[in-house]
Amino acid sequence: KLLREMVHYRNGIDETIGFDEKTVMAFEERYDSILEEAREEYEYIPPSKYYREGYNLYRRMAKYRSSHLLFLHDIRVPHNNNMAERLLRAYKRKQHQVMSFRSDASIEYLCQSMSMLLSLRQDPESSVYDSVSKIFDRQKAGRST
Repeated sequence: KLLREMVHYRNGIDETIGFDEKTVMAFEERYDSILEEAREEYEYIPPSKYYREGYNLYRRMAKYRSSHLLFLHDIRVPHNNNMAERLLRAYKRKQHQVMSFRSDASIEYLCQSMSMLLSLRQDPESSVYDSVSKIFDRQKAGRST
């Protein structure tokens, strides 16, 4: 319920005016009170090894508090990570279908290549094929000189 309220507040912000510090602080205090309540409950009744999901959620919320609430401080940060999840889904699908990684370096190369292709795809002025061709042509020219 609190996150829903934060997202509605964030969506209603006028970018020219910015955030109301009192409202943001009130949201942060409510977030902290939820974390404190969870901490007290888990101290009183420790989580069993079979039911750790709530406890793990509490620990992630406490550890990444500033990251979770960053969208309330910076207008450029989206309130969700749908784009990141969509991009990761493409990688995971390929990993299960056809890829075999023998080292972390090969995974890093794949991620850099996918990132580059996505960046090139966002440019409406040129095609991805032409952009990639230009990159390889520059590399060939640089090696021969």
